[in-house]
Amino acid sequence: MECFTHSAEAIGNDEKLRMPAKRMTRFISDWRGGDRWVSMQAPPRQLVTQPWLTRSMPMKRFPSAILVALVLGFGGSLAAKEKRAMAPIWRVSDGDSTVFLAGSVHLLREGDLPLPDAFDRVYARSEELVFEIDMARMSLPETASQMRELGSLPEGESLSDRLAEKTVDRLRAYLRRRGVHEDFFETYAPGMIFLLLSSFEAKRHGAKPELGLEATYYTKSVKDGKPSRGLETIAFQLSRFDHFEPAKVEELINRALDETADSGETLDKMTAAWKTGNASELARVISEEETFSPELREVLLIERNRNWIPEIEKALAKEHDVMFLVGAAHLVGEESVVDLLRRKGLEVTQLTAGDR
Repeated sequence: MECFTHSAEAIGNDEKLRMPAKRMTRFISDWRGGDRWVSMQAPPRQLVTQPWLTRSMPMKRFPSAILVALVLGFGGSLAAKEKRAMAPIWRVSDGDSTVFLAGSVHLLREGDLPLPDAFDRVYARSEELVFEIDMARMSLPETASQMRELGSLPEGESLSDRLAEKTVDRLRAYLRRRGVHEDFFETYAPGMIFLLLSSFEAKRHGAKPELGLEATYYTKSVKDGKPSRGLETIAFQLSRFDHFEPAKVEELINRALDETADSGETLDKMTAAWKTGNASELARVISEEETFSPELREVLLIERNRNWIPEIEKALAKEHDVMFLVGAAHLVGEESVVDLLRRKGLEVTQLTAGDR
């Protein structure tokens, strides 16, 4: 879900990463892979960004499956070849109003900046922003408490009660290689560990949520007085792994561990395709990821895409333009948001880099 990233005090602080697991439970929300950034609406508090993606960030293979799902996209191409410079933004029109679907990357590196100019132009036209998560709520203390509850094992249970000894040993070895206390994962639920692995790998490559589109445009919207809202709740996003049998989640964890060694090349390819709006190349890179199973795609992408269609239709009924910022994963391929809207007869057009 991608889109899933969160504040990462624990991940961004080596001293805390070496703490025993019991002392780390209060940092359950701190797994996004970068330094915290502060909401302009609530300066004293820390803003937690989207959990997927991380909630997403792109890596070569898994962290590729989850990162691809939550951060970029999956599926067949939208166009045979992009002959003009394109933007990763789609315009939906019904004759009276316009909705812009902006494909987001939730965590970016310094070298990925600046953002394509088209995002600023679309933002300037839009009077309302819609994110995957209500960004205003991410600064609230109860958000961190909720994540602790949802992401932790029940009292008295440990990771060894849920995963095979070999898997636990692999996780501990991975943490040692990353300079993290080997018991860091001990009180986390397996689904949360799967997400945390992507955050660790994202940080390793310098990706930070505060550089991503959600952080950038939420901060702008607060400054400019533009309203914003979210499509989903934290509870919904973190419940996605409840759809899988425990053995399946353990399999995903092991695949993630298998593939953490080789991540930079695909990250570069994905980001380049995203910045240039090259939907076919983005889809091609994603489709090469063997770990991204149809089952995972259904739960992390397609089901959510279907849920969002009514919200987009409601936005079209308004008298002002609305900008949706969702993981680019949701906007390419069959049964993407773009595809589902076209099936309903709506006009959906990808913007060129120079469109206004």
